[in-house]
Amino acid sequence: MIEAVIFDMDGLLIDSEPYWRKSHVSAVAEHGVKITEDNVRQMAGKRTDEVVRHWRDTQGLTHVPNDVLVLSVVSRVIESISLNGQELPGVRKIISIIEEHSIPMAVASSSSPEIIEIVLKKLDLNKHMKLAYSAKYEKFGKPHPGVFITTAKKLAVNPANCVVFEDSLSGVRAAKSAGMKCIAIPDVENLNKPEFSYEADLVLNSLEKVSWETMLGLFND
Repeated sequence: MIEAVIFDMDGLLIDSEPYWRKSHVSAVAEHGVKITEDNVRQMAGKRTDEVVRHWRDTQGLTHVPNDVLVLSVVSRVIESISLNGQELPGVRKIISIIEEHSIPMAVASSSSPEIIEIVLKKLDLNKHMKLAYSAKYEKFGKPHPGVFITTAKKLAVNPANCVVFEDSLSGVRAAKSAGMKCIAIPDVENLNKPEFSYEADLVLNSLEKVSWETMLGLFND
């Protein structure tokens, strides 16, 4: 029985991960430090404040306040999404399928509330989501399950009856730790990582490949 479907956001509903990578690289470059987009890619799924704290601790940036770096990254991402954000393939299809079965939907993202708001407005998704919740309000970000557990509580549903869609390993681990079913939709560069195949309940290369039967099949074990 599926009681709710919960979506990650960045890299799943919107192709924003490149903006995040470029924004982190640019933000630390302002302070004379060079990181690569591959460095940022390794932090996928984590909250911005946690990623920025990692740069401060590992790149000799402890003299720069965490909030200053976070704001620098977030402002760049908001500008990029506002100008160029594009919905990823399959989003409308999966939303239509879920709505046909009157299942509530939510977004549970590591992004800050203001970025979630920008994305949902940009993609015109607010009317489809019963709830949008940020891991900013949790003590720990993904892979800690807190953001998903709280989302289930707010929806008044049993975590065991939730299906989560995620694109990052941190998100998959958070969903599974919350006791939920998880379908991973990694990007092309991560699709063949073995961790996805043995940690997620199912791995697909696009939301376009998801059907109602696909989701129901997660509960046939």
